[in-house]
Amino acid sequence: MAAPPPSYTNATIKAPEYTTAPVTSGSEALPGYDDAQARGGTFVPSQGINDKLPNHFKINDQYVKPHIMPSQLQAHLVLLGAFHRLREEVRTFKGKADISMEPDERWAVYLQRAVYRFEQWAVRMIGGEGQEEVLGDVPRVLAPNEVPPLDVLLVWHTYMLNPRTYYEDCLRKLPGLLRIGSLPLMQLAGSIDSETLLPHPPSEGRVAAFASLTGQPFDCPLNTISDETVPVYCPNCSHSNPIPWITYKGDGFAQRDFACICNNCEFTFTRETLGVRKFYEDMEKCITKPDQFYLANTIVDYHAGVPADAHWSRTLTVNVLSLKEGMAPPAPQNSGKKIGWTMKAVEVYCRRGLLGKRDQDWVMTPRPIKSVTSCSTRLNIILSAYRQPGPFSLDLASAVLRQMNFIEKMVNLGFIEQARWEEDHDTLTRCVVRYHHFLDLMASVPGNFVVPTLVPDHDDKVGQGALSDVYDKTAEAWKNRFGVPYSICGCLPQDNSSGSSGSSFSLFSKKGKSKSKLENPLENPRPDLLSPSDEAADQTHPSDHHAVAIINPGEPNAAAAQLRRKDLGKRAKELRKSVEKGKADQWGEVMHKRAVDHTPSFLCPVQYGAQ
Repeated sequence: MAAPPPSYTNATIKAPEYTTAPVTSGSEALPGYDDAQARGGTFVPSQGINDKLPNHFKINDQYVKPHIMPSQLQAHLVLLGAFHRLREEVRTFKGKADISMEPDERWAVYLQRAVYRFEQWAVRMIGGEGQEEVLGDVPRVLAPNEVPPLDVLLVWHTYMLNPRTYYEDCLRKLPGLLRIGSLPLMQLAGSIDSETLLPHPPSEGRVAAFASLTGQPFDCPLNTISDETVPVYCPNCSHSNPIPWITYKGDGFAQRDFACICNNCEFTFTRETLGVRKFYEDMEKCITKPDQFYLANTIVDYHAGVPADAHWSRTLTVNVLSLKEGMAPPAPQNSGKKIGWTMKAVEVYCRRGLLGKRDQDWVMTPRPIKSVTSCSTRLNIILSAYRQPGPFSLDLASAVLRQMNFIEKMVNLGFIEQARWEEDHDTLTRCVVRYHHFLDLMASVPGNFVVPTLVPDHDDKVGQGALSDVYDKTAEAWKNRFGVPYSICGCLPQDNSSGSSGSSFSLFSKKGKSKSKLENPLENPRPDLLSPSDEAADQTHPSDHHAVAIINPGEPNAAAAQLRRKDLGKRAKELRKSVEKGKADQWGEVMHKRAVDHTPSFLCPVQYGAQ
C-alpha cells in the first residue's frame, strides 16, 4: 500500500532555490552502475570573478550576506547558452524527416517530448507520489548518475522559475524533487563544456541509469518521425494507447490538434480530457483521505510562499468539490460520465460549491476571496492546474517557450560568451549589486509589485498593462531611493513630478540653464549600480519576457498598447524639449540619444497564459 504524502503544514524541507552546493560524498548514488568515467563535475568559474563583490548588503535596514554570487551567474549563463544551442540544433535539423515541419514547429514538438521525458525522470528516477516512505524526510543531493540529459534539464530549469507552482507540485506529487530541494546550479553547469556549450559525453553508468529507470533513450531525437509513439492511457477506461507524437493530420500527441479514439472503448479524448481525468483522480483522493490530499493551488500561501494551515486547504477543497460527510469516492471514469469530460463542466460543478460559501472565514487564505469576482478568480487558479495532463500544474512546454525569449536576449547581450568573463568581472558584479538593491526596493514598498530589468529578472507572469504601469512607478522609486536612473536603455519612464501641464522632464532635470556637456565624462555617483556605456545600456531594459503574444488581441489590449505608444511619444517630446533648453541633466541627454530607434517594452498586446 502506498505511503501517505508528507504533512503539508509540518514539512521540514524548505522550498527549492538555486544553490552553489557541490555534490558531496556519501550521496545516494544509484546502485549497480559505475560512474568512474563521468566527465564534468562542479563548474569552475573565472578566477577572481567574485573578488569585487561587497561582503554584505543592506536590505530593509538589515545587513545580509549576498544571496547570489557572480560565479553563480556565470554558471547559469553556461546553462542558458547550452539551452540556446540546443534550440538552434533542433530548429536547423537537416536529417531524415517523413513529415515536413517548420523550425518552430519542430522545436515545439521537441519540447513536448522533453516534458514527457522530464516527467519520467522526476517520477520514476527521482521519486514520485507514493514513494515518500522510501525516500524519507532527509534532504539529499543529486547523485552524479541522476544528472539528466540537457532537454530534461531545460524543462526542470524552467519549472523552477515558477517557484510557488513548483514548490506546491513537489509537496503534492513530486517528493523526490522536494528532497533534492535547490537546483544544483554549479553541478549542472559542470556537465556542460563552457567553451562549446555542448554537454560533456555522459558516462556509461549515467546513460544506463536514465534508460533503465525512465524507459527513454538518453538523447532525445532532434527530429520526430511518424512511427514514434507514446503510451497514453484512456481517461474513460484506463487502457493504454500507443499514440504517434506527430501525424500528417496534425493530431499527434505533440501537436496542437491532438485527439485520439481509444482502441478499447472507442472513447474520443484530447489533452483537455486528460486534464479533466487528472482532476477527477485528485477528487477521488480528496474524498478518500481528506486530511492528506488537497486540490492543486490550495496549499502554498500565495503571498508568504509557504504552506498554509491544513485547515484552510482542506476546507477550500471540501467546498470546491461540494464534499459531504460519508460521501463515497467515485471512480474517475464515473465522475466523467456524471459531471462531464470538459473543463467547462468541471467549472460549473465546482462553482456551485464555492460561490455559495464565499463569505466564510476560510476564504482568507491561501488568497483572499471576498466577492463573486475574486471567488471566480480563486476557482480559475485551482482549475488552471488541470488544463493539461501530467503531475505539473502548468503547461511546461509553453513555459519553456516564454523562457527562451529571455535566453535570446542574453545571447544578444553577449552574455553567453564565456571568454568574456575571464576579463570582465564588473558586469556580473554590477548585476548582483543591482539585484540586492532591487530586493531592498521591494522591501521598502511592502505589498506593492515592482518590475525588474533584464538583470535582475523576474519569475512570474503578469499582464503587460500592469507591467508598464508598475515599471513607471519602479523607475521613480529607484531614482528617489538610490539617486540614479533605473534604466538608461532608451525606455522613458513616466514623469510624475512635473504635473500634467509641465514640459520639463524632471526625472532627468538639473537646475539652471547651460549648454550640453554630454561630451564631458558623465558624473556617475553609483557606478556599482549603473554603467553609462552604450554596451551596458540594454542590460537595464525592462524585462517582459514572460509575455505571450496572441495573434488576434482583443480590443482592450490593442487599445492599451496604442495608448502606451501615444504616452511614450509625449514623454520623448518633453525630454527633447528639456534637452534643447538645457534643462536636462547628463542622464537625460543620454536617454534622449538612446530613445531614437529604441524598441520600448510593454507595447505588444498580450494575454498571459494564452496557448
